[in-house]
Amino acid sequence: MTADDRNDDPTHALDDFVRRMRPSPAPPEAAPDLSDLVARLHNEPAVMPAKSKGGVLRSGQRWDAGDVEDVPVIELPRNPPPRTGPPDVTLPTVDLAAEEAQAALSPEIDLPAVDTPPPPDLNGIDAATRQTSDFVSSQWDAEALDQARPVWQPDAQALQLRPARNPRVLAQWQPGAWAGAVREVFDGTTEFVTTANGPAVETYPPHRLLLLWPPLNLAAPLPGRWPRQVRLSAAPAHQAAELLLALMPDDALLWLSPEPDASQAADWALAAEIVLHHEPALRPFQITGLRAFIDAEREATFIRLNADYHQPVVGGAVVRC
Repeated sequence: MTADDRNDDPTHALDDFVRRMRPSPAPPEAAPDLSDLVARLHNEPAVMPAKSKGGVLRSGQRWDAGDVEDVPVIELPRNPPPRTGPPDVTLPTVDLAAEEAQAALSPEIDLPAVDTPPPPDLNGIDAATRQTSDFVSSQWDAEALDQARPVWQPDAQALQLRPARNPRVLAQWQPGAWAGAVREVFDGTTEFVTTANGPAVETYPPHRLLLLWPPLNLAAPLPGRWPRQVRLSAAPAHQAAELLLALMPDDALLWLSPEPDASQAADWALAAEIVLHHEPALRPFQITGLRAFIDAEREATFIRLNADYHQPVVGGAVVRC
């Protein structure tokens, strides 16, 4: 058998496998040459970074190395470390013996001096008793006198809710009597006035128109459209008769027409216009009230003539409903 035939034997395929798979050892590396190390360290110049000459800030401002100033170092004071030990407390010296001796002493109380009261004044006591007895006796005498007198009765005239009627004011019309009429034209109002102390608000009562006609020679009173006298007054309604009597002769009699009848017979808008035209001392609120009353009367008159009259036949007479 030849050598080639032996190598082809599969049973010897793994012979020397480990040795053949290991790499052959490399030759040892030569040591570095350090003979000129000192010369290279001392002969080659050191490479220093170039000093910056300047630059541009983010805001666009240019700066130069010469503009930079060194800031001095400031040493900030440092807080001392926290103290961990107990604080130093200095207590006063206490003398226990002296304190106990002071506490054992009884307290001293200063009481005010009390004077001995004087003896009672017998004469003063007798005088006071006599005065009290006299006063009680006078009260008994006054009460007995009041019981002997008749019981007081109030005046019947003073108890009347309505004042007594003036005898010159008639309850029913009669020939020869003057005719009067009273009507409220506007209610109470307020007005701003200027005083010495500044502006103020002044309140005025309701105002009334007082109309007066001379006596009529008829069987029944029929006042004319034009009254003899007209007056604007702020007096209460129960004083209107006295104000009208002051405008009449002393012996004349007055008959006041009831307000519903007077409102139908008298021309109140005309009376208000007479006062508005001839009275120069009217206040602004009086002028405003009279004008509003005139407008209301004219509107009421138009409503009445529109509702109370009609023409049944075209071309015929206008009759009252």
